[in-house]
Formats: sequence, C-alpha cells, structure tokens
Amino acid sequence: MIASPEDARLFFDRWKEARPPLKIRMWASSLFFDAVGTVANFTSDTLELGGDSWKFTIPLEGVNFSFSDPREIPIASVRESETAQYEFGIALQLPNGDQLVIMELKASSQPAGESDD
Repeated sequence: MIASPEDARLFFDRWKEARPPLKIRMWASSLFFDAVGTVANFTSDTLELGGDSWKFTIPLEGVNFSFSDPREIPIASVRESETAQYEFGIALQLPNGDQLVIMELKASSQPAGESDD
C-alpha cells in the first residue's frame, strides 16, 4: 500500500521515541545490508538508523514510501510466518533506485544477543 511522507513520518517519530527493534534491509546497486537496529534520529529531511556498531543516514527528499502489514499477505503460510516475526513495515524507494525496508520486530522474534541500544 502506498504511504504518504506524512504517514511515514508518523512511524519514524514513533520508532524514534519507543525504540523498538527493527529489521533493516537495504538493497543498493553494489551492496546488500541486513541488520537489526533502531531509529537513531529523524528529521523532515533525513532518517538515521543505527545498531551496536553501525549507523547510516538516508536523505528523504524524493523518496517514495509504501506500508506493509503482514496480516494482509494472501498466502496463509507466508502470512503466518511473517506475522509471527513482524508487526508491520515500511519500504523506502530512493530516487537512485536503491530500496530500504524497515520492519518492526515482535519482541519474541528478536535474535538472541542483539539489542535495540
């Protein structure tokens, strides 16, 4: 489902304040990044994501957003698997073609040894 920048900002603000663990995946032309982290900072212009030993900032100008709720997946087996792991997610399609997907993890599905600090 397409989301407006205002919808996305509501999620980013919530994630910045509550600091839930997030599954973060980025696909770029020369890189695939997959980690658990949190929203470290958020402004109307940038989104900063970080974990125990990493951090990066995404400029939000020209980004298209789409919202995903695992409960809406039509295939039952996939829906059950995804619903067990994630609350919901948002995808960012960057102007250069890169894609960033952020999914809020359910507390029970957070990998052992990883924290949201």
